[in-house]
Amino acid sequence: MRAERATALVMVPAVALVFIVLAAIALDLTAVAGVQRSAERTLAAAVDDAAGMIDGRAHQADGSIRIDRARAEQLVRARIGAEELPGRVVGLTVDVTATTVDATMRIETPHIFLRAAPGLADSTLSSPIHLRARLRD
Repeated sequence: MRAERATALVMVPAVALVFIVLAAIALDLTAVAGVQRSAERTLAAAVDDAAGMIDGRAHQADGSIRIDRARAEQLVRARIGAEELPGRVVGLTVDVTATTVDATMRIETPHIFLRAAPGLADSTLSSPIHLRARLRD
């Protein structure tokens, strides 16, 4: 009977520590997912707005409807720059054709709890976000 109590005395703190570490990992990954969703919503709005930047001069000259490339790219960059995203934007590429706006962005998110782990103090998590908006005829 006494041996069973000693085993329980050792196992309870060990299991509690494992649960705390797993909870910290889950919270870190949830925070990263939230930052990614926020950045994706912001980029989607910017790309959607940029696809509506019609080249007025070309439309007046020959009646064609196409995206003004310079204004569309400027709009995407301005919208992303103006937003206060919770992470740090590492890369933003914008590719505009006559009918589409493609944007790829990478946002870095620092760890919340895993900074305390050895070797992870300065590491961040990031993944690319790619969106495309198309001008309809």
